[in-house]
Amino acid sequence: MDRHRFDALWRRAGGGLDSHQLFDLLTDHYQEAHRHYHNGHHIVACLQAYDNAAVAIGADDAVEMALWFHDAIYTPGASDNEARSVAWFQELTTGQLPDSFISEVSYLIMATCHTDLPVVSAAKFVVDVDLWGLGQAWEGFFADTTAIRREASQLTNEDFARGQRKFFEPILQRAHIYFTSHFQHHLDGAARDNIQHLLAHLDSKVAWQ
Repeated sequence: MDRHRFDALWRRAGGGLDSHQLFDLLTDHYQEAHRHYHNGHHIVACLQAYDNAAVAIGADDAVEMALWFHDAIYTPGASDNEARSVAWFQELTTGQLPDSFISEVSYLIMATCHTDLPVVSAAKFVVDVDLWGLGQAWEGFFADTTAIRREASQLTNEDFARGQRKFFEPILQRAHIYFTSHFQHHLDGAARDNIQHLLAHLDSKVAWQ
């Protein structure tokens, strides 16, 4: 992860103090040993997807800040990771960033729960970036799924497959996988193919490594 990029974002958002200590704390979280997918590599990939899309959609500092923090707290199997990430973000930034910006970023982090369909444009943007990997080449998509499986080591293969179906089947039922025209145009078809391929793979009872 890029310290200089984070510092530039921090200052654009109104942060007056040196951001290096905050960046170090954030990096420590993303380097935790139990993370195989929700780690710094995921954040870097999200930021690259954000940069590519921002050419068409427009840059948004709140969206970028939400991407930096959306997986800051991650306990495999927990249902409140995003809420705890919001709480940690607020703890670190209250008094350092404008309250309105903190509130907007907090809202966008919660959008990455993927439990409710995003309504506002910034939420659509952050959700699409978080899910950009669904539309990559199959090999990368399956590598990501395998990394997520490693994080869920407490689950049986059957329970993991059940959870994947619970997440992906509603997505397949949507008219579009993504919510912004940019991601729909570039990734929608590949994402749908990957998800369908994965669900068929889960039926094959192939052991996860």
